[in-house]
Amino acid sequence: MKKNIYSSKFTKGMALAVAALLFPIIAMSQVRIDWQQCYGGVGRDYATGICKAGNSFLVLGTVDRPQSPTMIDCEGSSFSRPWLIRIDDQGTLQDQQCWNDFSLSANSISIIKAQTTNDEYYLNAHESGRFSLLKTDDGFNEIWKREIGYFGANIEPTIDGGVVLGHSYGHLNKDYDAYDSILKLDSQGNTEWRMSIGNMMVESITQSKDGGFFVSASSLDFTGEGFLLKLSRDGQLEWSRPYNPRPSIVLELEDGFLLACTSAQEGGDSYYGPMDIFLFRTDMDGNILWSHSYGGSSNESVCSVYANPNGGFTVFGYAQSNDGDVQSNADAIYPMIHIWIFHVNGSGELVWEQTLGTPNYDVGINSVIQIGSYKYVLAGSMVWEETSFGDVNCSNSSEIPNSGTNFWVLQLTDTINSTGLPEPLSQANAQIYPNPTKGSIFIQGIDPVEVQVYNAKGQWVKSFENTHEIFVGDLPKGLYLIKAFREDGQCFTDKVVKE
Repeated sequence: MKKNIYSSKFTKGMALAVAALLFPIIAMSQVRIDWQQCYGGVGRDYATGICKAGNSFLVLGTVDRPQSPTMIDCEGSSFSRPWLIRIDDQGTLQDQQCWNDFSLSANSISIIKAQTTNDEYYLNAHESGRFSLLKTDDGFNEIWKREIGYFGANIEPTIDGGVVLGHSYGHLNKDYDAYDSILKLDSQGNTEWRMSIGNMMVESITQSKDGGFFVSASSLDFTGEGFLLKLSRDGQLEWSRPYNPRPSIVLELEDGFLLACTSAQEGGDSYYGPMDIFLFRTDMDGNILWSHSYGGSSNESVCSVYANPNGGFTVFGYAQSNDGDVQSNADAIYPMIHIWIFHVNGSGELVWEQTLGTPNYDVGINSVIQIGSYKYVLAGSMVWEETSFGDVNCSNSSEIPNSGTNFWVLQLTDTINSTGLPEPLSQANAQIYPNPTKGSIFIQGIDPVEVQVYNAKGQWVKSFENTHEIFVGDLPKGLYLIKAFREDGQCFTDKVVKE
């Protein structure tokens, strides 16, 4: 499948248009880091999952044997054990728990919240060649633990408080000769049903709006062909559709699906690399409406995709390129692995993109959750540096100097959340006054839930929430860009001169 050429032309044309008409917009970051923190000890510590827990977050990962100094409060001496931490909504460490009876490798564990009124969570772990599922309460106390099978699996909470597991190689029991690919458990860990999908590997499993399940699977015959399966609530196959490359993420939309995956590029322009991010938009019958690939001359990979109220999509993954679609990394001579975030419109055309990272070390992204229409919290990994560079700047890093790789958790706001070209203010809908000003300015005609102020270089200066009065009297003289967001995500902008 070739990369959509119009998408590349659209990106270049958009960049020129925005640079010419709205320099402050292109200069500023499309994504703002609201807060970030790092956690771990002296060793290799990787965050692999995050979930919302009331007003806090639970972050799960693997940590090495703790050495001083460390934030890890664990007994024992085993390597690569699970570490679960609770942080508040600004990243402050509140609580933690270790499990010394697991022997793990990085990226082999995850955490999800049970879909019940109680604060209960499922943790899956791959220990010594076997896969186990652990259910805990909000205090990290074990409710039950069950050994499921071999090699690990992906898990999805179900509306009845239980969980469904999709196994990569079909070993959802302790018998290598029986290939049960999908297993449904109730809230007590009892088996409700199990099934096999034959000679296919489960990539992901997602509950559908009707209580059934979408299963993304790929053939094990090395053809690379992928399939989207629809199962009923009780695990009966309803339909199957082939796709190539194979999807790994499924979003059920009102009028179809969005499928996403990471795959080798076939054909296309010369700078498209060995691995790109692919998106497919389909109708309700699974027919492809459009497909696009995104990337540069190196490797890109997808982690999560979210549908936006304006009909577009925000994609989270990583990028190692400094060309092609990864223009935000174009200044890097030797690009490291960066978090890559980009927005496409409803037709799959690239609207904007941004990388987050450091020029000296790779950073990772393993889990993303959405906490608002345009707000997200990410969990991944970073490498400690005595002097902060780039986007990695954790205030608590001094607690663990020379610590190596640590958890990296950051909250992001998508500040250009509509089409990438904010709608200008006009007398017909809103206005900002007085202009010029020496102190406060007032927004009239809309009810903003957030107002952001940027300087002439496109750098974020300050933000206000749920107010019509913005104080800029403490800012240096000059030109400022004001962005006001309504509750529906609509963005209005205007320029103000501070005298």
